[in-house]
Formats: sequence, structure tokens, C-alpha cells
Amino acid sequence: MNGKVLLTVIFFCTINTGKAQQFGGFPPSTKWRQIQTDTARIIFDGAVDSLAQNVAAIIHRANRINPNPLGDKIRRINIVMHKNTTLANGYVALGPFRSEYYLIPGSNIFEFGNTPWWQTLAVHEYRHVHQFSNFNKGPSRVASVLFGQEGQAAFNALSIPNWFFEGDAVESETIETSQGRGRAPSFFNGFKALWHEGRNYHWAKLRNGSLKDMVPDHYPLGFMLVNYGYLKYGPDFWRKVTDDALSFHGFFGFFNGNIKHITGEKFRTFRNNALDFYKHEVSTRRDAVTKKETVTDYLFAQQINEDSLIYLKRSFRSLPAFYVKDKNGEHRIGLRDISAEDWYSYRAGTIAYTAYSTSARWSLMNYSDVVLLDVASGEEKRITSKGKYFTPDISPDGNRILATAYTDSLTSELRLLNREGVVEKRIAAPAGGLFLHPRFINNDEFVVALRGAASTMSLQRGSLANGKFQTVLAAGTATVGYPFVQGAKLYFVSSQSGNDDLYELDLSEKLPVQKIRQLTFGQTGAYFPNVLGDTVLWSQFTSNGYRLQKASLKNSKASIISGSDLSKRAIPFKLPLLNTPNVLTNADRTFETSSYKNGTGLFNFHSWRPDYTDPEITYSLYSDNILNTFSNEIFYRYNINETSHGVGFNSYYGGLFPVLNAGVSYTFDRTVKTTSLTYTLNQFEARAGYNIPLNFSRGKMYKLLNFGSNLYYSQLIPTGAYKNILPGRTAVYAQHFISYSQQLPKAVQHIYPRFGYSLSLQHRQLINDAGFQSLGGVSLYLPSIRNHAIVLAANIQETDTANITFANRFANARGYNDYYFSRMWRLSGNYHMPLFYPDAGIPGIVYFLRVRSNFFYDYTKVYSRSKQSTAEQRSVGGELYFDTKLFNTLSTSIGFRLSHLLDNDFSGNRPKGSNVFEVVVPLNLIPQ
Repeated sequence: MNGKVLLTVIFFCTINTGKAQQFGGFPPSTKWRQIQTDTARIIFDGAVDSLAQNVAAIIHRANRINPNPLGDKIRRINIVMHKNTTLANGYVALGPFRSEYYLIPGSNIFEFGNTPWWQTLAVHEYRHVHQFSNFNKGPSRVASVLFGQEGQAAFNALSIPNWFFEGDAVESETIETSQGRGRAPSFFNGFKALWHEGRNYHWAKLRNGSLKDMVPDHYPLGFMLVNYGYLKYGPDFWRKVTDDALSFHGFFGFFNGNIKHITGEKFRTFRNNALDFYKHEVSTRRDAVTKKETVTDYLFAQQINEDSLIYLKRSFRSLPAFYVKDKNGEHRIGLRDISAEDWYSYRAGTIAYTAYSTSARWSLMNYSDVVLLDVASGEEKRITSKGKYFTPDISPDGNRILATAYTDSLTSELRLLNREGVVEKRIAAPAGGLFLHPRFINNDEFVVALRGAASTMSLQRGSLANGKFQTVLAAGTATVGYPFVQGAKLYFVSSQSGNDDLYELDLSEKLPVQKIRQLTFGQTGAYFPNVLGDTVLWSQFTSNGYRLQKASLKNSKASIISGSDLSKRAIPFKLPLLNTPNVLTNADRTFETSSYKNGTGLFNFHSWRPDYTDPEITYSLYSDNILNTFSNEIFYRYNINETSHGVGFNSYYGGLFPVLNAGVSYTFDRTVKTTSLTYTLNQFEARAGYNIPLNFSRGKMYKLLNFGSNLYYSQLIPTGAYKNILPGRTAVYAQHFISYSQQLPKAVQHIYPRFGYSLSLQHRQLINDAGFQSLGGVSLYLPSIRNHAIVLAANIQETDTANITFANRFANARGYNDYYFSRMWRLSGNYHMPLFYPDAGIPGIVYFLRVRSNFFYDYTKVYSRSKQSTAEQRSVGGELYFDTKLFNTLSTSIGFRLSHLLDNDFSGNRPKGSNVFEVVVPLNLIPQ
């Protein structure tokens, strides 16, 4: 890699692209509304008007309160609220500056917290707005002038680590509300498990993660460091650190160095002191030595009888699947469909769970539907369609299913379904409430967790016959969920103790119940209780994953507490959080709304930057509208070899069913040298076309189809001394393409899917002359032992024999030079396998997650112009790949290849028996 390319990589690989918008993700029929204030423009579907009003009010109040300020600047933000995706998410990004909320939360209330999800998003994401608004200074400001918003994003990422961005945002949601993840025990499970089990990982591993071991991500890591800094050094501490870092004070290691500059202690000392501040409250007295094993989760285990149980299992090496374990061992029932949640229920030979599926065209519309799995036969039946269902439970008689669901306006309700998916009854949650984790008590009664509008939680007993509720456990700040009913006893999980533990109460007592037994007293969370007879079974969070535990109820060291005590909650650590006003209170202001047209702000130029791909240097100006349906590029291009200059324009519109594209460019003074003369010419090119990207992901597989056509016009115009001698040339050609891929998801350690395939076909055809080119390819992914993978591939390219018009796009057998023949085909076999997981590297530069190898055989056959005479080019060899993280940010793979040639290369300088060494650098090293 030459210096110019390396500089570009270092600069732009730091741009955060992991949360990019979905291009054209919703249908054109969507009726958008907007709320405009001096702090934000909220863009939303009219059905969720009440949520948008609340978000606008919260942001307004958060802007006024602004605890722990990082500066006094706040930029007005565009926020787009999406109600039709079942995958909870939210982000703020530059290029263009905007925020998006995916409004449907996940069903794991212990992970997402008691605060209504849209309110959590409002507080958390608005802190990112505060960060970006005040981080446009120093070199970042210079970069934003030179390169636009992407320039600021790049230099922000170079100067401020991602753990600070997210840790500071979690700090805000924790101190500005009564909840927040800094108060949630499950948020710290990872670190508490490591400390309790004596796993003292080095900083580089905590910073970059692992493919071998469970390592908490940068959210809890960042929160602990940020909170510790505020606690010890005051509310201005991180403002001082970030101000100095953004000025590149000390340049290399500026962020860490500025902590030393302000505190007088090295960053290593600071981070160790911060982690020790929390670590000292976790007992390191272990009941038994926990050896390292493959990280494996055992979820929602249910005892069928005394010697058999059923559970959902997944690991770093395997996909989620249902298993039965009995006296004869473990037996797999079958893979689970792709799902947004891990919940399932079991009754009398049937499993009920929810499965994910997509809208074929619109990427921001997807669904969660109820699936019934017959354990004996393995047959599955999806009983709902295009729904938003979660956490289904099967009635004792096996005839009905009770699940939570969301309406079109995202209000919560319980739905009673029969086994054909017909809705027999709907029960709406109280205003602002959310139903979670319903469980049948008998065929008519059920118990369900209820999160109230004020971020409190209770347990309710309901009747399907009359739709009425009785409070079982009074509302309080503690998170409660995962109920299980056995006889008259109810078992559930609560965060009351500062840890997620198991509790028991008697439903036959007067409600709300006052006497409750605490059954577990763990260092980490205990989840998914199940009881059979005297045995309670649950999943305990460990550094090896969620592992099954069981105990005798009679012999358990349970303690009796009162229901009023359980309504309160201790925070996981004794953190003296700052006493900040709750931004969720008094946030009931109503704003005027108006229509937001899909065509609003179509041109929104936000970034301009160079790109170097030998031999061309390009400088482009980029535009994307806030809804991300219209993307444009204006560019200037200089070709070093031809000393030519060019300008052009590319445009893409994704607001209709087909994605439309068009482009035009004009190149001046192309210098073309032949053996006899040197001449100049200008070139005009134009194109227009469409493609239709479709996503049929459903069941076990991701399934993607894309097809389309483009029409190209090219005109060569001779100039200079030979303009009257050399003929001009006009070419008009059409390009048609189709691609389809289908594959299983990948587990953490999978190099390639355990099964999958992809097909692609392309055809170019001259319209005003004779000439064509066809290209096809197929890849097949097959499993082998452990995490090894077999990849088979075949490719073919054919072009006209009379006039080779189109550039060669065929990759020859590895080790050989690429040549252009009228017909070429290739067969390849690859065997990939991991070698080891270093979890080490050069701090801040490169971190090695995995080293893996590939052994290959390539066979290529090429044909002459007449397509009669043929020649072979075969090679065998090996590749060594390093899966890395560059600059603590960019995940990429860099490899080395040694090819042994079994035939002569056509150039003559690589004879049969030659060994060819190559460095393999990914083409997508620079994120776009």
C-alpha cells in the first residue's frame, strides 16, 4: 500500500458507518408529519403523534438542563422516527447530521430498562447531539471546512474514543432519569462475571473485544470510566479532556495524555483506579474454579420431567437451536428461525416463539410473528403474518397462545390467538403502559409484567373472561419480569437487590402480595426461572455465557422480604450519582405539527472529500436528504496517466419501488499514446437505469435478490492536431444484471455461513454495433468440522469474438496475471479454518482477533478467439489471514497468499512450478 492510500485509510476509516441509514427504506405512501422547534425537527408517521410530542418536549427540557456540559453549543437536529421495524435501535450521525429512532423496543426489559424506549432514545441520542455540536473545534473544525461533516466525524473519531461517546450518553440517561442503564444490574453482568471469576483481561482486550472469550462492549466500559471521572474530578472534567483532545494536545495519544495533563496520573492509572472503584464491590470468592470454555448460552430451560429438559442453546460456534436433554444425552430438535428475541414457551410437545421476516422491498419494514414448532416431528407453522408479536405463551390445554403485540400507533396490547393464528381477544394496556412476558396460570387466567407510563413496574393477574386485572406485585422502580407459574406459586426475576435475582410469591394470598421470598443472591443475573416439584432451574450469567443452575426449594437459603421493599431498587454499585432534575417530568408540552413532504430538502450537501484509486484522483461533493431517499455526487476527476480532467454527476433515488439512477460526465484532454502517435480526445458519458433490491429473509435464511438494467451512452471526440484525421466513436450499450444469495446467519466464530450460496449474472450488449460480454458466477458455502468452512466457486465470462469492447472483469486462477480471452471459466475450491485467537496487538494501532488459513485449488480454462483452441491455468496454494481491528475502530482482514503454478503463465515470466507471493488487502478497507 503506497503512502497516499495509507493516508486516506487512516483518515477515513475512523468514520463511524456502523449505524448507517437504510436507503429508501419505506414506501412512498408514508404520510410524514413534523414538529419544528428551535432545538429539533421531529419527523414521524402521524400514527405516533403522541410519542413525537413527548420526544420534542424531552429534548427541549434536556437542552435547558444540560448537566455535565461539554460546551455551550447545540446544533438543531433532524430526528426521523420509524414505527415499522421490530429491531430496536437509535443513532446520531454526521454526513448528513441527523438522528433516527427505531421505536419498537426489545422484549428483554432487563436490558432495555423501565423507561419507555422512545424516552431512553430521546435522552441518550440527544447527548450525542450535544457531543457533535461541541466537538467541532480545533483540527476537527479545520477538517469540517476542508471535507464537510465527514471530515468532522473522521477527526472526532481520531481524537475521542468510542467508549467515551457511548459511556457519556449512558451517563446522561442515568443521571437525567430515574432509570437508565447505569442503574440496571444486567448492564454490568459482563464485568461482574469477569471480576467474580478472576478474569483480569488486559486493556487492549477490553477495548477491542474477542472472538474467543466473552468481553463486555464499550457501553458499560465507557460508562464506568466516564462516571468515575465525573465523580472524582467534577462536572467540568470531561469537557477539559475533550477540549484538549480535540486540539490534539500532545498529538499522539492525545486523549489519554490529556487525562494525565488534567489529573496528574497516567491514563493506565486512571482506568485501573476507575475499574477498581467498581470491582471492589464484587466478591472474588468463588465457590468453584470456573475454567474457560466456549461461550455458550442455555436459555429458557424447561423441565419436562425429572430426567429431561428442553432449552434454547447458542454459542460462539453454533447458531441458536432447540435441544432436549435426557438420560441418553443431548438431542437437537432443530435450528430456530431468525428472531429478534430469545423467548419461547413450551407445553405438551409444542414450542411457541417469534420469528423475524422482512418486507420484500422496504428495509425499514419488518415483522415478528408467532411460530409453533412440533417437537416430535420438527414441523413448524407460522400462525401470524406481518405482525409485531413478542413473548408468546401456550395455554395449559395447548389450544391458545397469549402474546404481547403492538398496534399501528405502537400502543401495547395482549392478544389471545388460537392455533390457526386467529385473534380471539385483545386487551389494551393502560395509557402509556407496556405489557411484558405473559404467562398462563390456568386456561383463563394469566400473569403479566406491566411497565407503567412513569417508568415503574408491577406484576398483574388478569382474566381472559372479563379482561380485568388484579395487582399481584405493587408498582415500583425495580425491574420485574420472566414470570413462571407452578401451582399457586409465582416465580419471577427482579432487580430489587441491585442484582437480577429470583423471587417467589404465593398467588393464593391476598393481593397485592406482601410476603415474598428471595431465592438467589448472586454476583451476576439469574434469569428464566422454571420449577418442577422441588427443583428450581434457571440460567446464571457467567463469563462462559448463560449457564444452567438448579437448586432445591426446600433447602434454598431464601429470605423473606416485604412487597413494599421489593417495589424499591438498589443500584448495582454504590454510585453517588449526581442529583440532576429528571428530564422526563414536566415534559408534557404540546407542539404544533405540520405535513412533511417526501420531497423536502432533496439536495442537502454535507461532505466533500478526495479519493485516490490509481491512476485517478477524485474530489467529490456529496448530498443526501434526511429521509435518505435521494443521494447525489458531484465530482472532479484527474487521471495521472492520461493527464486528463473530468467533471460529472451521479444521482440515486430510492423513494419508489425501483431505485432509479443516472449519471453524466465529461472528460477533457485525454492523452492516448500508441506505438505510432500520441493524440488527445474528449469523452462524454451518460447513463440511466434502475434496480430493484428485494429482501425475502424469513425462516432460517437470509435471502436477497437484486436485479436491474442500465443504459450507457459514450462518445469519444478527437481534439488537437488529429481531430480531423481520427474518427470519433459513439457507443450505446445496455447492461442487465441479477444476483441472488441465500445463507444461514453466522455465529461469532464462523468464518463463512455453515450453509449458503450466491448466484450472479451480468450481460452487456452494444446497441449501435456488434459486441457483448456475459459474466456469471456461483459460490457454495458448506460446513466442515468445528468452525472450518468449505467454499466452492465457479465463474464464466464470454465476449464477442469480433470486437472486444468491454473491459475484462474475470479473475484468473490465483498466482497468474489476468488476461482477456473470448471465453474463460474457472473452478475454485477453498478450505478455511481458524488457527488461533491472539487477542493482542499494538495498542491503538492494530489488534489481532484471529489468525486463519485457507488452502485452495484453482482451475481456469481459456479459449482463443475462435473458441476452439484452449489452454489451462491451474494453481494450488495457501493463504494466511489476520482478522484485525485497526485504530480500535475498523474491523478488517489482511492476508498473505502463496500460489504454486501448475502451468505456464501466458506472459512467460512465470513458468510452471513458480511460486507467487501476494499481499491481500480488502477493497472495502475505506468505509463508504
